[in-house]
Amino acid sequence: MQRYGGPVFGRCRGVTLYELLLAVAIAAVLAALAVPSFGSFRRAAGVSTATTELLGALHFARSAAVLNGLPVTLCLTADAATCLASEARAATGWLVFTQPEATVFSVAIGDQPVLRSFRLPPDVSVHASRAAVTFWPVTRASTTSTFDICDVTRTVRGRAVVVSQTGRPRVAPEEATCTQ
Repeated sequence: MQRYGGPVFGRCRGVTLYELLLAVAIAAVLAALAVPSFGSFRRAAGVSTATTELLGALHFARSAAVLNGLPVTLCLTADAATCLASEARAATGWLVFTQPEATVFSVAIGDQPVLRSFRLPPDVSVHASRAAVTFWPVTRASTTSTFDICDVTRTVRGRAVVVSQTGRPRVAPEEATCTQ
């Protein structure tokens, strides 16, 4: 054996075709076993991402109402253009907009510009106890609602976002009721 330079192991050998095919077959079996877990992981990541996005949109709406001195509404949407009229329908996203003539019972975009919008992944839906939440320009004032973010296949644990009467949005520690 030489100290510096030169081959240490002698002659190098290659891999036979049989060894290569065996390694590819083992890799294929392992990949086939892992694929279902990746689907579940992807759905769980979609629910988690939607929860984070909704929480961020609620915080944005709350701060925009206080900063602009106008009521700001976050409403669920099925078509990315209009608010849902009923809580019974599943939404595919939400819209955030200012609503100068807001009342507790009226929600309409009208000609108001949309401040933010979000579209859920195709395998995630959101239901709410109220289809819209309005934040008033005074601190600690809003309508209440609970948003349930669910995987449409019901194979992944749902998440619930709660808006209190003081306007504080939070992720609930208990699992969402994804029954609809």
